[in-house]
Amino acid sequence: MTDTPSLEARKIANQALLVAGALYLGYGVLGLLPISGDLRYFALVGAFYFLPSLVLRNDPERQARYQVGPRGVVPPFSWRGAKWAAIAVVVVFPPFVLGFWWFYSEICAGHTAVLAPVLWLESLTPWAGGLESFLARLCRDYDGNFFPEQLVVPTAWLQYGGLGGLLAVLLEVFAIALPEEVFHRGYLMSALEERWPAKRRLAGVAFGRAAVVASLVFAVGHLVGMAQLARLATFFPSLLFSWLWRGSGSLWAPALFHAAANLLMAVLIASTFPH
Repeated sequence: MTDTPSLEARKIANQALLVAGALYLGYGVLGLLPISGDLRYFALVGAFYFLPSLVLRNDPERQARYQVGPRGVVPPFSWRGAKWAAIAVVVVFPPFVLGFWWFYSEICAGHTAVLAPVLWLESLTPWAGGLESFLARLCRDYDGNFFPEQLVVPTAWLQYGGLGGLLAVLLEVFAIALPEEVFHRGYLMSALEERWPAKRRLAGVAFGRAAVVASLVFAVGHLVGMAQLARLATFFPSLLFSWLWRGSGSLWAPALFHAAANLLMAVLIASTFPH
């Protein structure tokens, strides 16, 4: 018996990488055209949802296994997935919030040694100075307190008689988190696992090279929308999204946690750097 992947497995994985590369290349090209940012992002979301089903249109078995079809582009809702997401929120969010406040208390006080490797790496790219400029803009609104005086929500959430908050949740779930998870976890990671089946377990969950490569693609893809080297940090939460996908067996686990994390970041930014 050999561990060498079959020709079909290699083909499926290579095809997925080519599809991901073509998708982000196309998104980048659209940015060079006189097209509004909203329309360009709408096209990206559509591609996240529909490309996997299109590529696998003659393979309903993989569509079902990857949860990218065949009955629809939105995977069937799973309470097990929601439970996994809720547990992850309870475990991850408290230390993350404390780490967020500690990080910016240090950065805004001028203690940037923790970022030295990132700043050095950025200095070698066309985006040199971008991270420092971004942090300087944020820190102008920092009041110097470790804990914010109060937690506040983004002003957009208060629009439409308070319905702006509901709209923000729906957008985060269905226009950001879920389509990204359908493509990067449901399609890309699953296809890569055909070539690189997970041989190790992480906290009881099968986890391997496919999750790492899919997370790298996810992180690099974020540079296409906004060329800031710090956006590569999305690699790390992407690993957690991958773990939730494999542990729960449902794309709703990483999608709901992903959306909750984005909403939490919006609250932390609004509270820590009030305008």
